[in-house]
Amino acid sequence: MKIRLFAVFTAIVLLVTLSACSGDAPQATVITKDQVNKPTVTTTTTTKATTTEAIDSSNTSQNDQTNASQTGTTTLPSIGTEEGNSETGDAIANLAISLIGTPFVNNGTAPDAFDNPSFVVYCYKQNGYTVPRKATQIIDYGFDVNPEEIQPGDILVFCNNPGEEAGFVAIYIGNNQFVASTNPEKGTQVHQLNSSYWSQRFLSARRFQ
Repeated sequence: MKIRLFAVFTAIVLLVTLSACSGDAPQATVITKDQVNKPTVTTTTTTKATTTEAIDSSNTSQNDQTNASQTGTTTLPSIGTEEGNSETGDAIANLAISLIGTPFVNNGTAPDAFDNPSFVVYCYKQNGYTVPRKATQIIDYGFDVNPEEIQPGDILVFCNNPGEEAGFVAIYIGNNQFVASTNPEKGTQVHQLNSSYWSQRFLSARRFQ
């Protein structure tokens, strides 16, 4: 009888021990797995975010370069600051500058197109002054200006070839530059008054304002 009781007691102890051991092992395995996986997930997320930022930055740079090349920019000259500048003269010069690039057309209708004298006539008319239609008339009109005292807005008169009569007019904008409507290929553009070509053809500067 004592032997049987001892055997039963031993069996119960063994069962309890085995049950306790079988419950602890899975818990330890799950905890260890979670602890290993969490850093891996965090690292992967951080890497993806960094890669996305780099791509976005690259795309922005490319877009900026594309927009700049498509848009393009044209730097226009500004009027000079010669001594004695008048508000009217500056206004005429600024209008002339704003019309740079306008096509040249014989008997062109301003402001969409100009021939040589109509460009000057238009700029002055917009500022309240009437200017003759021909260079040969303009050279005898208004006030003669000493070449050293030319101001923005003054009209410059040239001959087409050295020694000839007046045949070409322009608007002085300062800094030895003038704007004129020249020919079908070049239209209205800026020229240098002190270049050898134009200095040889310069006849007179006229002031109306």
